[in-house]
Amino acid sequence: MEQPHLKIGLACCVGIAACSLILLTGPEPLEESLPEEKPRVSIGKFVRIVVANTVTAFGVLSPRQSLQLTTQVPGEIAWVSDDLEAGGQVAEGDLLLRIDERDYAIAVAGAEARYAQAEANIDIEEGRSEIARLEWAAWQENLDEDLPANPLALRAPQRAEAVARRKAIGAELDSARLTLERTAVHAPWPATVVHANAIVGQVLSVGEVTATLFPLDYAVVELQVPLKTVRLLDAGIDRIELRPVHDLKTPPVVGTFEGIVRNLTDDTRLATVRVRIDEPLGHEGWAYGMHLEARLVAEQKRAVALIPADLIVSGNLIWVYRDGRAQRHQLYPVEIQGQTVSVEDNFGAGDALIVERPIGLFDGARVDVAEM
Repeated sequence: MEQPHLKIGLACCVGIAACSLILLTGPEPLEESLPEEKPRVSIGKFVRIVVANTVTAFGVLSPRQSLQLTTQVPGEIAWVSDDLEAGGQVAEGDLLLRIDERDYAIAVAGAEARYAQAEANIDIEEGRSEIARLEWAAWQENLDEDLPANPLALRAPQRAEAVARRKAIGAELDSARLTLERTAVHAPWPATVVHANAIVGQVLSVGEVTATLFPLDYAVVELQVPLKTVRLLDAGIDRIELRPVHDLKTPPVVGTFEGIVRNLTDDTRLATVRVRIDEPLGHEGWAYGMHLEARLVAEQKRAVALIPADLIVSGNLIWVYRDGRAQRHQLYPVEIQGQTVSVEDNFGAGDALIVERPIGLFDGARVDVAEM
């Protein structure tokens, strides 16, 4: 029983001796020391400018209207223009198709003959009326009396009937000529053909669609803009620049402001800004249905600061030198142009931009500065 106790006692003595040796011969403990010098940062001046308020929005190039080309008279298609096909372009007044006009030409000829007959009947009645007046005068002379003439005796009703008959036939003739004219279908304005379904020999009924036309003179883009953003445009719009979304580096096309539709629906809480674009298909690569980016430049101005993009850290923050300290500052971007970001100028008069800083700098630390 004594041997185990002896072993334990020896082990404890050896451990105590080893610890004492380490404490006596070990290195001196490190003492906490704070750096005597403050961190050094490099600063630069803010570039401040005044720019116009801008609003960026997106929309789709749409025709100002869409025409379903139909016929007003039935019949067989006798001729179709080569331009009346999808992708074709037509000028105002161009003949697009013609319906067989023979039946309508016959109707016009018949109406013209009836009209000529009605005119002849009027001439006949005028002759009869003249004879009746002469007979009435001779009868009065024989009786030596001056009695008023009876309109019926002078054939006045018969002449009035002939004149009314000519008027009715004249209306029929006008209708027949108009119907004949409608066998030729013309373009109402310069247009591009989106869809065509007109074939020679095809028999059409009244109102049947033969093509779909979009106008070439101008198109519209409806931009959806939040009401809060629309307020930036209340002072007026200086210009509107539009670019295709797929090629934002192309030179902009200038649009014309048409109006703001401040009508909110259950589907959207956005206002609609309508922009007009003259001769949209005259711009290279443009087509109806394409998506556009619009930059609306307002007449109202605002102060902004230009910040290099590489100085912005996560959360739209930058480091500024303010009252002897390095502080992180919240940015509110306005526009990005290449490697420069325009932000709202919410900086103090004595603030400076920190362009170089040591790693590990904490917010609010006192720093020394070096001008750049």
